[in-house]
Amino acid sequence: MLIIKKLSSIFLLFFLISCSRSQPAPINYGIDACDFCRMTIVDPKWGAEIITDKGKVYKFDVVKCMVAFYYSKIDTNNIRSVWTIDFANPGQFIDARNANYILTNQFPSPMGLNAISLKSYDDAVKIKLQGDYQKLKWWDVVNKVKSDILE
Repeated sequence: MLIIKKLSSIFLLFFLISCSRSQPAPINYGIDACDFCRMTIVDPKWGAEIITDKGKVYKFDVVKCMVAFYYSKIDTNNIRSVWTIDFANPGQFIDARNANYILTNQFPSPMGLNAISLKSYDDAVKIKLQGDYQKLKWWDVVNKVKSDILE
């Protein structure tokens, strides 16, 4: 009986943890596939995630796929958080809604939007940004993706 109670407690704890996820899950580069385009996620400078209110994590190769999925495949009322990889710090997530984006052909992205995500525009120096580029915020990226592929 004691074993059953312990197992029940472990399953309950596991259930509560999985349902309360608010931070992104690590991307297994070279293994995980994008939930929108199905491409394997391979480059730690790119990536994004959506976490639902129930703790379900959707992974994406780039922010473009995440935004397209967000507006075409999921109930947006049930989204807890959205994340993107900080291009200047590969593998590190930042809140996608508060990220700073730079549209540039200097760093071609999977799926072609070519919008890098940065925690701060000051990090453009760190990545040696050159040439023509455009600074964007979350809603600029959303509107660009929606006009490019959803409408």
